[in-house]
Amino acid sequence: MRKGLFRTTLPGLGECARVDMSAGDAAPYLERDMYVLLGFKPGFEQLPELPQDCAQAPRPLWPGWR
Repeated sequence: MRKGLFRTTLPGLGECARVDMSAGDAAPYLERDMYVLLGFKPGFEQLPELPQDCAQAPRPLWPGWR
């Protein structure tokens, strides 16, 4: 199953969904129309909303590793 993780709004892309890697070349973000067209679950409106500043927050690849 193709899975969406959350929805957000990004500069240059607009309203979109963060998806898992099953989206292939479209990962990691899909615009609303493509998300719906490709049949990702849950529905776009059911995805939790993540504010733009949280979606782009840098995170270490390996937390706690020095």
